[in-house]
Amino acid sequence: MRRGVVVWLGCWVLLAALVAPVWAERDLSEDELRDEMAQNRALEQYIERNGMPDLAAARFLADTPPWDDHEVALYYLDRRQEVGFARAYILGRPSIEIERYRRPLTDEQVAALAARARQRPVDAPPADRVSRGPLGPAERAEESARRAEDAAARVEQAAESAERAAERAEAVTARMEQSFHRSLRK
Repeated sequence: MRRGVVVWLGCWVLLAALVAPVWAERDLSEDELRDEMAQNRALEQYIERNGMPDLAAARFLADTPPWDDHEVALYYLDRRQEVGFARAYILGRPSIEIERYRRPLTDEQVAALAARARQRPVDAPPADRVSRGPLGPAERAEESARRAEDAAARVEQAAESAERAAERAEAVTARMEQSFHRSLRK
C-alpha cells in the first residue's frame, strides 16, 4: 500500500516538474512579441498607440475554451502599469481579441521587473518608427500629448456637430408648433 502511494506521489511530482515550466510566466523577445502582435489586433493597436513596453511576458491562461492557452502581459515601468491581452475562441476560431485587464504596479513589482527588463529589453520601435530609432520616455510623452490633442479636436468636432443637429431639431419643432397653431385658427 505504501509503495503504491509513494509511486503515485513520485509520478505527480515528476508531472508537476514537467508541466510547471509550461505554466510559468516567460519573457518574450522582440520577435516573439511581434508574432503575438500579428495574431492579436488589440495588442498591436495598443502598442502602436502607447509604444513598445519595457517588458513583455506570456503566461498560461486556460486549458479550456473559450480562452486561448496564454495571455500576453505588457509592462510599462515608467507608468507603473501592467496591461494584459488575450484571445477567445468562437466557433473554433480565435476571433475575439481583448484587453483583459489594466492594473497598477507596486514599487516592489517595478523593481523586480526592472531587473528582468535589463536582462532582456524589448526596446525596438514599432515598424513605422524604425528610421527614427527607439522612443524614450520624453518622446512617448510627446506622442501621448499629440494623440490627446487629436482626440480633443475630434470631441470638439463631435460637439459642434451635435449642436448643429440640436439647432436643426429646434427649428423643426418650432415650424411644427407654428403649423399646429395655424391649423387651430382655421
